[in-house]
Amino acid sequence: MLSVSSPSAGGRPSSSITADSLARFAELVNKIGTSPATGLRKRRNTARKKLKRIIDEQRKFAKPASLRAVALTLTYRDATLFSSKHISAFLDRLRRALKRTGHSLPYTWVLDRASHLHYHLILWLPRGYNLDPARLVKWWTWGSTWVESCRSVKAWGRYMAKFDSIPTLPKGARLYGYGGLDDAGTLAVSRATLPRWLQALLPAGHRARRCPGGGWVDMATGEIYRSPYTWTPRGAVLAAVSRPTCHGVA
Repeated sequence: MLSVSSPSAGGRPSSSITADSLARFAELVNKIGTSPATGLRKRRNTARKKLKRIIDEQRKFAKPASLRAVALTLTYRDATLFSSKHISAFLDRLRRALKRTGHSLPYTWVLDRASHLHYHLILWLPRGYNLDPARLVKWWTWGSTWVESCRSVKAWGRYMAKFDSIPTLPKGARLYGYGGLDDAGTLAVSRATLPRWLQALLPAGHRARRCPGGGWVDMATGEIYRSPYTWTPRGAVLAAVSRPTCHGVA
């Protein structure tokens, strides 16, 4: 059992907190937490945080491997043509072409919509390897392509991470995808969006996922971590943290 001391009560005297005020507060918290606007904002912020970490880890991987960043956009001429298999098929073709030269393919993509539905990508390619325009046309037959050397990875990453068009994307479509990281990079990305209190408690090298019934389960040990914060009418305050074993998790 790990305990975290709670801060002393302050602010309004306890006598001003009634059963009715607690009920109203609980209802307000529930409305805020489940509102579409709040859910969209959380989804966007989580995606931005994770995408930034993905690109940071890919940069670390690319430097010793002498890879350069390339910006690519794949646009649909008609959104009704969309299929989630298209981006996978495109990357598979490029991956096979690179494999013949002895190289892997670190990549990140984001699905976006402006006037047309399109993918933005950052590809990490060997120096001296150029994407052949004729191949791009052959590999992406559903619209147009645009490619350019990525002069500023940071700026292109910020542009990719707008996530302003989430409500207008095809139903069930993934927002982004990535691949080609080594084990250390994959682990760093998996921990990047965990709550800060969990990152502090979770042992180095371990991963965690949400556990049915609440909390987060350590995928290596099966221990459950629960948030040390609890909602009160005065805001979030620290509480005790318990870590029992999650039954059925190895």
